[in-house]
Amino acid sequence: MDKRIIQPKGMAEAVGPFSRAVLIGHHLHIAGTTALSHVSGDYYDRSVPGTIEEQTRLTLDNIQKCVEAAGGNMGDIFKVVIMLKNPADYKRMNAIRAEYFPRDPPISTCFRAEVMRDDILVEIEAVAFIPNPSVEAQI
Repeated sequence: MDKRIIQPKGMAEAVGPFSRAVLIGHHLHIAGTTALSHVSGDYYDRSVPGTIEEQTRLTLDNIQKCVEAAGGNMGDIFKVVIMLKNPADYKRMNAIRAEYFPRDPPISTCFRAEVMRDDILVEIEAVAFIPNPSVEAQI
């Protein structure tokens, strides 16, 4: 099977030696994504919004860009792994997540985690099955 690297237009390159997303056959694997992923520049110089709601929305928007660049949509996501800095934010994060997955939500794992920056409150990775992958979805 072909392995295609997905780098959506308008999103910053991944920080470090990894890809933003990889499409293998019909399976799209999206790396841990934060609200910073849409901003270019040095990772530690980028600004990030302050609330869990704002960060969750931007994070899911960034994931949506990856899915769409591969030829899919948010309904194609079947698994998410959510890393929360503060478990007390779970309910508020979930309210935003429900907006992106109104029907048949993906399976989900959520745990408390420290991420690479103190101001990042949530990081999400996702896996999707893309029925008709885009042939333009490669670098």
